[in-house]
Amino acid sequence: MGRYRVSADIGGTFTDLVFYDIATGAYKQGKTLSTPPNLSEAIIKGINEKIDDYSEIDLFVHGTTSGLNAFLERKGVKVALITTEGFKDVYHIGRGNRKEMYNLYFKKPAPLVKRRDVFEVEERILFDGSVEKQINRENVTEVLRQIEKGQYQSVAVCLINAYVNPEHEIFIGDICREMLPGVSVSLSHKIAREWREYERTSTTVLNAYIAPIVQKYLELLEERMKEKGFNETIHIMQSGGGVITSPIAKDIPIQTLLSGPVGGAVGNKSLSEMLEYKNLIGVDMGGTSYDVSMIIDGKPDVSMETNLEGFPVLTPMINIYTIGAGGGSIAWIEGGGLRVGPLSAGADPGPACYGKGGSEPTITDANVVLGRIDPEGFLGGKMILDKEAAVEAVGKIAEKLNLSIQETAEGICKVADAKMADAIRQLTIRKGIDPREFVLVPFGGAGPMHACLTAEELGIETILVPEMPGIFSAWGMLQCDIRQDSVRTLKSIISNISIDDINEKYNEMIEEVSVLLRQQNIGSEHSEFQKIADVRYLGQEYTVRVPFKQGEINGSTLKELSDTFHQYHQNIYGHSNPDGEVEIVNIRLVGIGKLDKVQKRKSLQLSTARPKARKSCKAVFYGKEWKTQIYLRDDLEPGQKFAGPAIVEELTSTIVIPPGYEVTVDGFNNLLIKKMK
Repeated sequence: MGRYRVSADIGGTFTDLVFYDIATGAYKQGKTLSTPPNLSEAIIKGINEKIDDYSEIDLFVHGTTSGLNAFLERKGVKVALITTEGFKDVYHIGRGNRKEMYNLYFKKPAPLVKRRDVFEVEERILFDGSVEKQINRENVTEVLRQIEKGQYQSVAVCLINAYVNPEHEIFIGDICREMLPGVSVSLSHKIAREWREYERTSTTVLNAYIAPIVQKYLELLEERMKEKGFNETIHIMQSGGGVITSPIAKDIPIQTLLSGPVGGAVGNKSLSEMLEYKNLIGVDMGGTSYDVSMIIDGKPDVSMETNLEGFPVLTPMINIYTIGAGGGSIAWIEGGGLRVGPLSAGADPGPACYGKGGSEPTITDANVVLGRIDPEGFLGGKMILDKEAAVEAVGKIAEKLNLSIQETAEGICKVADAKMADAIRQLTIRKGIDPREFVLVPFGGAGPMHACLTAEELGIETILVPEMPGIFSAWGMLQCDIRQDSVRTLKSIISNISIDDINEKYNEMIEEVSVLLRQQNIGSEHSEFQKIADVRYLGQEYTVRVPFKQGEINGSTLKELSDTFHQYHQNIYGHSNPDGEVEIVNIRLVGIGKLDKVQKRKSLQLSTARPKARKSCKAVFYGKEWKTQIYLRDDLEPGQKFAGPAIVEELTSTIVIPPGYEVTVDGFNNLLIKKMK
């Protein structure tokens, strides 16, 4: 067994690392600039700063954005789609509904696969899984010859009704691997085994589109780590909140789309368990983006279907709402008004104050101008910021707006705060949830700088800044278990459902998931399974996810599922119909492979001493300058209290406390900030 557990989260500007020393029980943090041409370089550089011998690493967990970036930037590979004869246009027809009904300029997103890249094969499986037309090897071989001639890098296979009976997809997959070595193959029954042809096809195509990119990146990272002496399997954070091993991630990379941002949501779940706060809003503000996630009643808000850039995706994902508002987001003028983001200065050249050639004003530059960031205390003093460059950059905008530099800098921050508050509203008020009933947890390098003023916009009175907020997402990755999901469509009214059939399907899924867990070195003694159903009233379009009780399904279990559904429907929509027919659409299985995790230790000794400030400065809040104390996070002890205006500096983040707020250091070294009444 090695000495260290390490996690790495690559962001648009910085790459964050966490090192847990098994021998001492101490956490260490690392931060290095991201390296866009080869993202693995930043990981290796960051690990080298703390560890010489990679064989001492017992567990390595990584959150990658390689797949998401390839999709968002439309830099995926050339994909061939194979489907059943007569169903060539399923992917391009899609759905007839307009997502933006009143937008006169609304356009569907351009498909990832052109119509000329769709190939049909002769086969037909019926809705019940019976074979009406056997697949023809000669026909499949001819189609694959055309694909080989077209020099496609990836193949997506999505046959009609393969979610019920996948034997023809398996047959095509085997021939693909024979005839097209080195070409990635995505089979729909392995990616999304549930009904609705367009959604299943969209998900499979997206997996195929990013697969070679993710595979190449992970193979390069594995090679670099192995060269350094790392002999274990790399674990990858997945969108649904668990981790998977690198071989699984290379096979089904769509599970890693939100790999990076999800780490913070999992970290919030651990905070919820540790501090017994049931409802948390997590906001991750890095250099490029601002990500919002939620913990509701102690659990992450997970969706089994989401929509990315107009494409439906059938894979579990923690609900994260993202906007372009990071520390590097650029301020600009449009129509005489001040705008902030989504364009970012990124890691290179970065904000003007970084002194690397950037000249556009950013949120970070505005904070430097306002005195909310001490140029000498950034990154623990490792990076001295150029305040003059920040003033000059903000001055360009100020001149055009006919405002002072200070007014413009505060205006940039106010616009950013308003955008962030609106992002939180998308997941709360828009869904009938009152954000005032939640605790705001800011993290990322820039999150704690804006948390208090964003909370003011929403009426949130309690802010919790975790220990090491700048690398909190990376810390969250070390709190994960391995997770594997499986699904079967079983459309039936509960009163008519076959108990033998549902148990048979669950036993099949348990075996399927157990195989995947065993491939990741998880035995039965460390495996847990949760049974879930997608339930709706007969005639409804949308479903509600409802968990089953543990154990075999029986009449009593189904009755309890129905009663729970009525309750969930009432809570979500404000009404229910206990006399209505209830229908199950899909049944799901979540397999959890338990990994050893170490809980943070709570300090039992609380200090009553007044904390000592490192120095004081002048900072601008609410339109005027205030004398502001600057504290070092490492100097603060559990139990200590102080009031704003104040700034707390640490290696990975800067925490800004405006006037009118009080800070308490809790037993886990979190900062609990509350608005004074």
